[in-house]
Amino acid sequence: MKKPSVKPIRESKENRSVRKGRAVFPSEYFKCLLFLIVFGAFLFRCIVAFQLIAADPAAYAPSSITDMATYCALADAVLSGNLPDTFYYQPFYYSVFLPLCRLFTTSPHVLAVVQSLLGAAVVYGAGLIGAKIFGRRAGLWSALLCALSAILIYFTPYALLETVQSFWILFLFFALQAALRKKRLFLWCGAGLLLGFSILTRGNTWCFLPVVFCVVFYVERRNWKKALLPLLLFIVFTLLPQLPFAAYNTFKTGKLSGPSTAGGAVLCIGNNPESAPGGLDIPYPPTYEVWMKDEKKIPISVRITDWFLREPAAFLELQFNKFLLFWDSTEWPNNISEYNAGKSSLMRTFRFLPTGFLIMLALAGGFSGCYRRMFLRRKEFLLLWGFILFYALSVSAFYILARFRLPVIPLLCVSGGVFLAQFLRRMKMRRFFHYLLILLLAAGFAYFAYPVYSTAYEPALMRSFRPAGVNSVLDSFFRNTVLIQDHTQRIRGGWGSMALKDGMTIEKTFAVRFRRSNCGKMVRLILRLPVGGTNYSFLLDVNGQRRFIANEKSVELSIPPVEKDRQIELTLKISHVRGDPQLYFDALRNYGRTQVDGKTVPYELVATLLTDYEFTLKPLGEK
Repeated sequence: MKKPSVKPIRESKENRSVRKGRAVFPSEYFKCLLFLIVFGAFLFRCIVAFQLIAADPAAYAPSSITDMATYCALADAVLSGNLPDTFYYQPFYYSVFLPLCRLFTTSPHVLAVVQSLLGAAVVYGAGLIGAKIFGRRAGLWSALLCALSAILIYFTPYALLETVQSFWILFLFFALQAALRKKRLFLWCGAGLLLGFSILTRGNTWCFLPVVFCVVFYVERRNWKKALLPLLLFIVFTLLPQLPFAAYNTFKTGKLSGPSTAGGAVLCIGNNPESAPGGLDIPYPPTYEVWMKDEKKIPISVRITDWFLREPAAFLELQFNKFLLFWDSTEWPNNISEYNAGKSSLMRTFRFLPTGFLIMLALAGGFSGCYRRMFLRRKEFLLLWGFILFYALSVSAFYILARFRLPVIPLLCVSGGVFLAQFLRRMKMRRFFHYLLILLLAAGFAYFAYPVYSTAYEPALMRSFRPAGVNSVLDSFFRNTVLIQDHTQRIRGGWGSMALKDGMTIEKTFAVRFRRSNCGKMVRLILRLPVGGTNYSFLLDVNGQRRFIANEKSVELSIPPVEKDRQIELTLKISHVRGDPQLYFDALRNYGRTQVDGKTVPYELVATLLTDYEFTLKPLGEK
């Protein structure tokens, strides 16, 4: 007997969308809820901005040493018709955006409202992007995370370019998302303009160009010739906004130049032998000062290449260190910090979302994307994480600051929103535990990976990669001066203090490992020691040279040149101690070259040697 045929019941579009996580409720509800989130984001930003303008001088009269004061001064000069000699910084923010905001009044309230509107637009864009990637629930979570991000809120009233840059980056992604879906040429032109304006705001967003190329060729891999015209238009419209500024700089400098001439200084800060991976230590280290002083004679790119060739492992470890620090929950303040944010009563009473929490959710979104193979099945998710990873790499090429990380936070919120949409829906218990493990892994990475690496693994790695510590040739001095030290920058947080006592002896050995062709013998040796404590005094004896020290923050002592077997050995004897004097030791370095009262300690004395040699060594790259 023939069995009756049974036609499969086709799922409705709505049911399929629910199963895939695409839709949870009608689009009218989504639009209404998204509007409420965007309005709330605008309200939060305006309230906090106005409170900070009333309470924080940095919002209306920033210190002359800050970038905010520099941008405002440059904007006022542009308004008065005085263009700078060259556009040193990327010019859009201070030569176009700020002058428009200050056209009729210099009141900070205008800037606060405009940047609040841009912040609200970013929240709206994050919601739309999240909805396109993984459904309306993901869109709402993305918008909510972006609306409640603490750093996105409290940066609003300040004359810093990060809010504008976050707008460019998010809507560049939105335009590319639309261009990949609809394949319209005008969308590629618009995306190119957005990238061009983003580069004019901060130049590291050139990093998005290879991401776009890779994703487009991956999508059109069966007929790659279709990708050529859109990409050509994209490149042309990326260059268009930059041409006037590049032409101006080229005319002023007399050589081919881009829209900014500050690239060397920014690279130098984060890529010299004394560099810290994050933060800015003021004053800048001596190596940076010397490199910048001689930049015209020896380009920064030549200096960095020279250092890489001399110490490739140490150079690559620094790049990895910066990349890992990008994902750490710690904020590295510059210009403004959470202290400034605390001057707003709303920021004090309402606990907005810290960046570490958003990074954790974003990483969970990336890990769950690997778990569900979303990178292969959804080109928008591939593009999202391409943007995030290449942006992280571009910042790591310089150095890590909270404000450098801020522009990509909206995209991190989108990734976090995608994860929450998966994690907080009904599912089998087994899959729920899978997502819970992913969340715990992301939390461990965001909150513990960098501290564990820097304290447990970095000292041992640097002992192998850089066994002699820092040996930096300061070749612009009268003689061939070499800076030698075994410690890191103070801003890294590895320094600890040790109270000095009568009769204490500290033995410190420095290794001398630099190229010295025809440099002659050592003719001078200077020891620099930072000292801590209050109302103190003591007698310091270094290799027989005595110095009475009282309430000094830093000690500089000239001692007889002593070098044996490419080592310099110092013996510091402490006596006549009064008060609570302290010397510093760095726990992030352990070369075994510091002894306290005859015992080797697992940290290094914070001390710097400056050694002068008879003849000047001609540096690599000098013509």
